[in-house]
Amino acid sequence: VFIRQQIERGEAGSAQATLEVTVKQIESLHHRYHEDLIEPLTLLGDAHFAQDGYDEALETFARARHIARVSHGLFSEEQLPVVYREADAFKAVGDLHSAAKREEYAYEVARRVFPGPNPSIIPILARLATFYLETSNPISARTLLIRAMSVHQRNGTDASPAAIPLLRSIAQTHKLVRFPPYYVTTSDDNRLEGPTPALTTTELDRQYVVFNSFPEGEKALQKVIEIQRQHFPDRPTLELDAILELADWHLLFGRFQAAHTLYNHVFVRMAAENQKPEEFFATPTILYFPRPENPRAPAPRNRTGEIAEGLVSLGFTVTPNGQIRALKTLQSEPKKLMDFRVRRSMRIAKFRPRYVEGAPVNADEQTFTYRFPFYPSRASEPRDQAIDPEALTEPPAEEVPNTAESEPSNKITAAAHACRGCGVV
Repeated sequence: VFIRQQIERGEAGSAQATLEVTVKQIESLHHRYHEDLIEPLTLLGDAHFAQDGYDEALETFARARHIARVSHGLFSEEQLPVVYREADAFKAVGDLHSAAKREEYAYEVARRVFPGPNPSIIPILARLATFYLETSNPISARTLLIRAMSVHQRNGTDASPAAIPLLRSIAQTHKLVRFPPYYVTTSDDNRLEGPTPALTTTELDRQYVVFNSFPEGEKALQKVIEIQRQHFPDRPTLELDAILELADWHLLFGRFQAAHTLYNHVFVRMAAENQKPEEFFATPTILYFPRPENPRAPAPRNRTGEIAEGLVSLGFTVTPNGQIRALKTLQSEPKKLMDFRVRRSMRIAKFRPRYVEGAPVNADEQTFTYRFPFYPSRASEPRDQAIDPEALTEPPAEEVPNTAESEPSNKITAAAHACRGCGVV
């Protein structure tokens, strides 16, 4: 415990020296594969990780995992903490494919260790689902989250506070399919930023049927409100946060009347509890902005310096429905390198609108600055200079690939293809 606290306090160097001596003592007293080595080797890997020694950490974790398997069996529960540490180390070095293999291996081990409706499987399912969400695999994540909720139901805990993170994540999977975090130029742009899931199950194969379900996400968020109201009656802010989350959900999917009803309810409740809703709703809050693709790096021979930071600053008005109007470029460095791409993403961005006295109003003179990395190039003109964003008129809604529909749909449309790597083509 003391050594673990040393690592957490930033004294990883001292902990490493102590652990290396401990490992040598155990090896001399027993052998290199004795089970007493599992814990000190795991802590030694933590010490390397805390000092950014990821290669040494991975090597140490791999040895600890091997000893755990030799000592307790190939599918033993004892190896799970080490496997997760390996996954974290791979993520730290940017090797998402290896991290996915470790996360999925841990899930397979846990599935054997905790069969049936064992509640111990829920954190395992939630962790792998979180990894899939972080690597743009919402369909795979939803499969695991639904299974976790079924385990809750079979144990009678599906209406407990422990179910709230799962319900919110289920809603997020539906939102990410309709509103991907990156700008999707064409329906063919269907690749993953992260690894493709190696798991294949009948549940995963059936998920395309509910590819983009507005009602399922709405139902999950409504259940969150019910749980907060039932279990935390003395903490009304938790319920208001959940209602606000549902209001944002309606606004994103174009259900403006339902969204404004909920926003007004939150405004009135906050005013009744002296929480200053005028300040909270004073400025629009961004809910969705699809990240534009960064400029391509020029060939090394054409670079004139190290990687630098550029920016595009925009001015605009946010309507009572959270949409963008009167878009204009205020600043661009380098000139016109990313203007068109950032403006294109901002046209389909969504904001929680400004509220005054419980009613949505226009918010003029809003600003947004997007920063991006780029390599200075010898090219005399930027890549996007052929398209002058200042000369563009606002395109109609049907011409914008990511524009939300006025009413949600469960059909697999071109917008549905925005989910990269979901397996639907």
